[in-house]
Amino acid sequence: MLKSYDNSVFVNCPFDDGYKELLYAIVYTIYKCGFSPRSALEEDNALVNRLAKIEDIIEQCKFGIHDLSRTETNKQNLPRFNMPFELGIFFGARRFGGEVQKSKVALILERERYLYQQYISDLNGIDTKAHHNQPEKAIKIVRDWLQSASNSKIDGHVKIITEYKNFIENLMPIIVQHSNLDIKDLTFNDYCLVVEASLAPYMN
Repeated sequence: MLKSYDNSVFVNCPFDDGYKELLYAIVYTIYKCGFSPRSALEEDNALVNRLAKIEDIIEQCKFGIHDLSRTETNKQNLPRFNMPFELGIFFGARRFGGEVQKSKVALILERERYLYQQYISDLNGIDTKAHHNQPEKAIKIVRDWLQSASNSKIDGHVKIITEYKNFIENLMPIIVQHSNLDIKDLTFNDYCLVVEASLAPYMN
């Protein structure tokens, strides 16, 4: 799928194994809705500074999905600030960027709604959505948001959830095997290519 500013969705979320089910559901939904997912994981170039890479991707995306559900402290009792920080860059691009950047639209996800008020009160008044760590809820939220934000004709969430389950249980293992990949160790780009392959008959 060709990537353009108007169909690109920046996915700002955790990338650890514990979040993988949600990430897979979100990326699949973005594709099913006719958009292109973008992520800092899509490029692996040691010569490019990570922050510069994130800034470039944000600049290229009209839409942004920002999941703040994983800001809890780690074993060293330190919080994870990457997701709120990247959300701040997205806000800044919309506020201080040119005319194109001012069209940016964001979806802010949480595990429980309004939990952010306890650790980032500057967002008070923002309407967040809670997925409760459930992929099906995330699919509905992302689908409904993209439909509303783009005013596009998009399949209902019930159909997307049904097709996603079929993809995970049946299509994905077959495509991964044919591609000589390890289903337990897919890169972001690998997963995107697998999703694209599963949707190829519907994307042409």
